[in-house]
Amino acid sequence: MRERALLALSLALNAIAIAYLAGVYSSYTQLKKHFMELASEYERAQAEIRALREQLNMTSAQLEHYRRLVEHLTRAQPRGEQAQELAGRAEVQLVAVKAKPGFLTYSLEGVVLKAIVELKPGQGRVLVSTTPLIGIDLQASLRTAVEVAEQVTGASLSSTDVVVTIVGEEEMEIVDGPSAGAALTLAIIAAIRGEEMPPGIYITGTIEPGGSIGAVGGVLEKASAAAEAGARVFVVPAGQSRIEVPVPVERKLAPGFTLVVYEYKVISLEEYLRQQGYDIKVVEAS
Repeated sequence: MRERALLALSLALNAIAIAYLAGVYSSYTQLKKHFMELASEYERAQAEIRALREQLNMTSAQLEHYRRLVEHLTRAQPRGEQAQELAGRAEVQLVAVKAKPGFLTYSLEGVVLKAIVELKPGQGRVLVSTTPLIGIDLQASLRTAVEVAEQVTGASLSSTDVVVTIVGEEEMEIVDGPSAGAALTLAIIAAIRGEEMPPGIYITGTIEPGGSIGAVGGVLEKASAAAEAGARVFVVPAGQSRIEVPVPVERKLAPGFTLVVYEYKVISLEEYLRQQGYDIKVVEAS
């Protein structure tokens, strides 16, 4: 009788233990599922923060460029020199970043475009067309590029139209038109002098009224696109040959619970590209 009672008690205790463990396992499973959902949301939030950081850097660079341009325009005096009509043509590869819609914001992707610069007898106009439809703001940068090209060459384009055609592989929205200023300036100078742009050299940077090259955003994306296109040299504004890249770091919060966070590390852009398998030299210019 006593043995039966002990057996019954043992069975009861085992049943209670099994029920308890089942409840604990169920709670653990639900907790882990909730944790994974939170981790996924956290990773998405980090991705959005990285995109916003890039957008902020790009916007800050553009605002500084336009501020300098406005200051220059308020001091500029009308030109009175006699000009002759010029004719010429040059091509240059542009690197830019296009917008890719995402959750709440957009991400950036590097892209290579071709710019065809033509000088034609005219009235000093700056004309831009794109093939196919490409959303890109070049007017302000082009006018500065024309002015700097005149300063460098000593030529006047007041009786010459500067016609720029941007050619891409697809319709897209470019978010950093001013960063093409330096490349377009070099192309205009080449067209005036009847020269060709050297192949394999890509450049990003705004062109400032005094001829200096200004900072831009999206340098990593542009460098990657240039390297993919076969660039041998990539020229960046002064101080932008080192970049911040997000590095994934695992943090164990508890047994079975690991969270991946991203910490930013400053490295050489040239070294980063080499790690990606590209043999390209990065040079700063001001």
